[in-house]
Amino acid sequence: MSEMAWTADRLAAWAMSLSFADLAADVVARAEDCILDAIGCAAAGLEAPGARRCRDLAAHQYRDGASPVWFRSSSLNAPGAAFANSAAVSALDIDDGHRLAMGHPGAAVIPSALAIAAEGGAGGRDVMAAIVAGYEIAVRLGAAEARKSYHSGNWSGFGAAIAGAKLRGLSPAQAAHALTITAYHGPRLGDLTQSRFMGGNVKESIPWSVITGLSACDLAQRGYTGCRDALDLDGRFDTGLATRELGHDLRISNVYFKRYSICRWSHAAVEALMRITRSHGIDAAQVRRVRVETFREAAALNNCPHPQTLESAQYSLPFAMGIAATLGDAMLSPMPVAVLNHEPAVEFASRVVVSHAPEMDGYLPNRTPARVSVETGSASFRQTVVEAWGDAGGATSRAALRQKFVKLLKDRAPFTRSHRVVAAVEGLKSGDVESLLRAVSPPIDAGGHEAA
Repeated sequence: MSEMAWTADRLAAWAMSLSFADLAADVVARAEDCILDAIGCAAAGLEAPGARRCRDLAAHQYRDGASPVWFRSSSLNAPGAAFANSAAVSALDIDDGHRLAMGHPGAAVIPSALAIAAEGGAGGRDVMAAIVAGYEIAVRLGAAEARKSYHSGNWSGFGAAIAGAKLRGLSPAQAAHALTITAYHGPRLGDLTQSRFMGGNVKESIPWSVITGLSACDLAQRGYTGCRDALDLDGRFDTGLATRELGHDLRISNVYFKRYSICRWSHAAVEALMRITRSHGIDAAQVRRVRVETFREAAALNNCPHPQTLESAQYSLPFAMGIAATLGDAMLSPMPVAVLNHEPAVEFASRVVVSHAPEMDGYLPNRTPARVSVETGSASFRQTVVEAWGDAGGATSRAALRQKFVKLLKDRAPFTRSHRVVAAVEGLKSGDVESLLRAVSPPIDAGGHEAA
């Protein structure tokens, strides 16, 4: 096999050659949407226990840098800031995702790109090209994993490595080594549904994938080498899928966005329940039983009716339905820690039965559907939802995405703050990155107010 035939070389050569001028207007617009979504998710997840703990660790181990910890008064070196910000973005499970990779690229790629940009030398257009390239490589390798693991941390580090390589000016050969180093140093986890403890702060290991990806970039820049065939080994990746039509139909164009801070596999069921109860005026107390028929992976979630942690609640379809039925689905946007012991929601969740419907499996990976049946004392109602809010290629408008962003910030910062961030993100395409770094830097205190 010739040198340039290695998958890592091909991916790196394409990524390092991508420039802002290559991006169509709709791709630029989608990148803006992704950046705003990630920042909004970070603001909402700032005080989640896992995010706080990552931030505390970063403050001790990754000091002395110019990269801001979003919505805090501190700055760290680039890997530390990216680690802390990634933890905040991913903490509430309301961040963007991609169907082909079955996970979340934005929580790794965007904090990494902005952290590196804060070191200086990169403009707004460079940042946007790095983000688009990071999404492309991460999603391609996530989709090409030979053994599906449903752990974004297994592949999101590749996006961090490429974003860092572009903004630090690595050569294509160095960027290829960054990818192959990540392949060996990054998380290698099994299917998340295999664990009985889906409520841990580790979740999908996205923040740690950022550390490994950016560290791999730094190592490659110093001459450290990876195994050039790491992405070509049998049983690891489908190399044809990883490189097929590279540069066409950019993956960032097909991300999905989330309205609820729960596992994406649960969204269709919650939407179906809401359609039934609203259409027929059904109160939670009238419901005797709820039956959910869905695809295998959703049926295999922990689905605990009384979760004890926020992370466990994010992976419980019955509890999410209980919150939506008793408190309204707005309480899932995002779901606060305070609802964990809400007795009416727990009681409702105990009436939810989740089962695997094999015919639903055929919709994956493009859609994650559910069929919900609600039984009252006198009637039964059924609703199927195949396409949830925010699905790629769906009808979710940019205005709706902006509304989500404003909502995530409105209880945590003055209303004008969201407009400053939006304007700064839109300013990236004119080359200005400093305005965005300043917009996310002023801290928000524990009460949700912007500090003076």
